[in-house]
Amino acid sequence: MSARWTLLPGSAGAFEIVENATVVLQGSRIIDVLRDRPPEIIRHIEAPQGILFPGFVNLHNHSLNGPIFRGIVDDLGPETEADGLVHGLLLPLGDLAGRMLAEDEIRAVYQLAVVELLRSGTTAVLDMPRAVHSAFFAVAKQMGLRVFGAPYIFSTPTRGVDALGDPIYEAIDEDRSLRDALKVADEYDDGPGGLVRIGFGPHATDTCSPGLLRRIAHEVRERSTFASIHVAQSRMEVDVVGRRHGVTPVELLHRAGLLGPSLIAAHCVYAKAGDLDLLRESGTTVANCPLTFARSGVTVSFDRFHRHGVRTGIGTDAYSFDHFAEMRAAGFVSKLSRGDPGAGDAATLLRAATETGAAALSRPDLGRIEPGATADLVVVDLDAAPLQPVRDPLRNLVWNATPADVSLVIVNGDVVVRDGRPVRCDEAGVIRSAAAAVEKLWEVAEREGILPGRERGGRS
Repeated sequence: MSARWTLLPGSAGAFEIVENATVVLQGSRIIDVLRDRPPEIIRHIEAPQGILFPGFVNLHNHSLNGPIFRGIVDDLGPETEADGLVHGLLLPLGDLAGRMLAEDEIRAVYQLAVVELLRSGTTAVLDMPRAVHSAFFAVAKQMGLRVFGAPYIFSTPTRGVDALGDPIYEAIDEDRSLRDALKVADEYDDGPGGLVRIGFGPHATDTCSPGLLRRIAHEVRERSTFASIHVAQSRMEVDVVGRRHGVTPVELLHRAGLLGPSLIAAHCVYAKAGDLDLLRESGTTVANCPLTFARSGVTVSFDRFHRHGVRTGIGTDAYSFDHFAEMRAAGFVSKLSRGDPGAGDAATLLRAATETGAAALSRPDLGRIEPGATADLVVVDLDAAPLQPVRDPLRNLVWNATPADVSLVIVNGDVVVRDGRPVRCDEAGVIRSAAAAVEKLWEVAEREGILPGRERGGRS
C-alpha cells in the first residue's frame, strides 16, 4: 500500500516522514518498505492524500464503561468530589450492568465500544473488564481488534460511599476472584503473538490485599504475561493505603514484587517524587489518561512522567475512546502544567501512543512500520478542510485529525475499517442495540438510586 506520507522509525525517538513510500504486506507482516512503488505488487491500496502510521496502542480502557457513563460524568459541579466518583458512581453502575444486562445486551455494548475504538485508529487496546464479561474478547476478536485483557481481581471491592463520602469496602473471596481471572486466561488467551492476550487486572492498591498482589506477581512471571492496575488515582486510595500499610500505593506494589516492565500502572495522579523514581528504576509503564481527570478539574500531566524518565503511554480510560483527543489532551495539559509550549510535542505524543504502548506490552513488532513488524496500520486522509494545507503532516495528524478522518484500519494484515466504516458489523444495528441496552440500565440505576432521575423537559 502507498500513501502520500508514511511515518517510519527515526532516530532518537523521532519519526522519518517519507513521501510516496510503499509498504508491502504479506499475511500479517510487513515484509518491505520501498521508497518507490514496484510494478509487481499484486494488490495495491493507494492513499494519495493520506498519512500512513502505526495503529494506536491504547494502554488503559474500560470498553463497557464508556457507553454507560456517557453524559453522566460531565459538568457535575463543585459539589461532586472527583475522588469519590469511582466509588460512589462508576463502580456501582458497572456492578449493576453485570447483574441486570443479558448476555446479548452486554455484547451489544461491547460492539459499540469496539466500533468506536477501531474508527479512532486504535488497533490494540489494554482493556480491564470484569471476569464475568469475558464475552468482550470474543466480540473484539470477531470485529478484528487486538486485545490485551486484564480481568478485574479484587479482595475488597467498594460498594458505594458512606455519609461522609468515604468508600465502603466489602471483603470478598479473593481466591475465587483470582480463579475467575485464571479461567478467562485459560479460555481466551491466544499466547504472546495472538490477537487476544490475557493478563491480570488487580483493581487498585486499596481494593487488593498485599497477599493477593504478591500472588498476581507470581502468576505474571509464571505465565510470562502482564498486569495492569489503577495506582494513586485518588486521594482516598493514597490515604487508605497509607493508614493500612504505612506506604504509598507505588511502594506497596514494590513490596509485593509487582513493579516492573510487565506492569502498566494507570493514572498515578497522586504519585510522589519518590514514587516516580521507583516507577522509572523498575521499568514500569504509566498509562496517562488526562481527559478522565480533566473532566473533574484535575490536572494529570503526561510531561511530568515522561520528563522524569518513566515509560509513559496513553489510554482513554472509560468515557470516550477517541485517541486523537486523548493525545491532544496529554499535550495541552503538559504545556499548561509546565508553562512550556514545547512540552508534549507531536512526535513524543504519537510515539507514546504507538511504539511505547507496544513496548509496554512486550510487543516490539507493533507500533512501528518496518520490515518484520506486524501489520497494524492506520491511514488518515489529510485532504479535509481542517487538515489543509499540509506543511508538517505529523503535526497536522496529532493536532488536527479526528476519528472522522480515519479512512483505513488494518489489524494483523486484515482490513477492519474501510472508507471510515467497520467492515465486520452492521454499524447502525450495533448503535441501536447498544443504546437500547444502556437506556434499560440507566432506568434501573435511577430506580435503585445509583443515578439521579433525568430531567425530561428542556432547560433554558
